[in-house]
Amino acid sequence: MEEHDPRELAANANGDHRSNADDLGPGEERIIELREEQLVANKQLRDLGEVIVRTETDTVPARLEVEALREEVEVVHEPVGDAVAERQDPWEEDGVLVVPIYEEQLVVSKRLVLRERLRVRRVRTTERQLFEDSVRRERLVVEDPQQTRLVHEMYPTEDAYSGDSAQRSDDDSTTDDADGNFLTKLVTKALE
Repeated sequence: MEEHDPRELAANANGDHRSNADDLGPGEERIIELREEQLVANKQLRDLGEVIVRTETDTVPARLEVEALREEVEVVHEPVGDAVAERQDPWEEDGVLVVPIYEEQLVVSKRLVLRERLRVRRVRTTERQLFEDSVRRERLVVEDPQQTRLVHEMYPTEDAYSGDSAQRSDDDSTTDDADGNFLTKLVTKALE
């Protein structure tokens, strides 16, 4: 194979490269090699810094409202005024305790008179009570001591808690991975 100096090739006005046809004999051929340059990307991992992840405990006000059941006693005085021969013990009537009250009255003769009865029943009422106190909860603090600005805190949305995040497209998940979704998942996991 015969090599030729590229300067031997002349470029015409159209940019075509042609060899001198007189240099070729019958049955001879000339090989012209075409070359081009290509870009090759090389990647290297560099240590840009470190991230410190810790938890802090905050005290925040909390409220809890509960319903408490309590019973009260309602006493109804029922005047009677009947004369009776003997005393009766208290009795229960339709969930109401009936307590007879006796007195002796002075007349020509002494007699026992049922003056009134007490009807005692339970009355249930419900009242709302409000309790307030401080409760502690932890929150995540992410520090970037070397100020690399490569750490971004992101908080999950309502969709992340409801399970709708699984319905995102592959394009969205690829974008999230590029934006540091790994750290976001790590922070979310730590908060759970």
